[in-house]
Amino acid sequence: MRTAVALARRALDADLHVTATRDRDELRAFLDERLGDYGTAVIVGGDGSLGVAYNAVADRQDLTLGYIPAGFGNATAHLLKLPRHPAALAGVLLAGEARSIDLVSVNGRLALFAGAGWDAQVARRYAAGGAQRLRGWATAVTASLPDLGRRHRVKVVADGEVIHEGPMILTVASTTPFYGRGLLVNPGARPDKGSLMARVYAGPAMRMAQEAARWAARRTPAATGVPATTLTISSLTSRPIPVQADGDHIGEMDEWNFEVRPAAVRLIGKW
Repeated sequence: MRTAVALARRALDADLHVTATRDRDELRAFLDERLGDYGTAVIVGGDGSLGVAYNAVADRQDLTLGYIPAGFGNATAHLLKLPRHPAALAGVLLAGEARSIDLVSVNGRLALFAGAGWDAQVARRYAAGGAQRLRGWATAVTASLPDLGRRHRVKVVADGEVIHEGPMILTVASTTPFYGRGLLVNPGARPDKGSLMARVYAGPAMRMAQEAARWAARRTPAATGVPATTLTISSLTSRPIPVQADGDHIGEMDEWNFEVRPAAVRLIGKW
């Protein structure tokens, strides 16, 4: 990652600004103070850091974002087809091929991908454990396995129509087909369609395990994808629903509202 930063900085003749924080509000303040009149800002970090940048530059078509993946999941790198070799990655940033992409607004917070239910619990535990990459992720998943047997009961409404009512392990809303590590969780989602893709994984646990195997093999899940411009997930019990956005746990509520934000940011990739 340091080599990629050095090569990209040299290729772009870029300024370097560094902060060490896992706090979203602190990172947002850091970006707000420094973006200023820049025409291009390259974010080095994970999907969550890039997600903070989305919110900082939303609707600024005069500012383009680049990305050097330095997190654990790096889901966005798969959407952008970013090469792993530092020199090749610097070359993509220098070429500067950028497009405006759609994002998902989660109760007002912009993200490329969001999930309600089990994966948000994993994200919460991963962060609480210090975000220790593979070891931390494995620990978070293991600690969250009992939650697979305690499914949420929810109602999911897409563009005014009920698409699911009953038990749920996970609901995905995104404009990218990929989750972390390149898992194909939401095929059919695209960042240029003017809609999000919603997919409800109802469970139970054994069926969820089969779906996870499909994700890893990049095979189409059994769960059906539903394109929509708006999505509401409501708890049918007194149990609030946890949600993650770009891999960061953002809270637990009885109801969450998602909507597409067309052409929200400009992003460099191998389009």
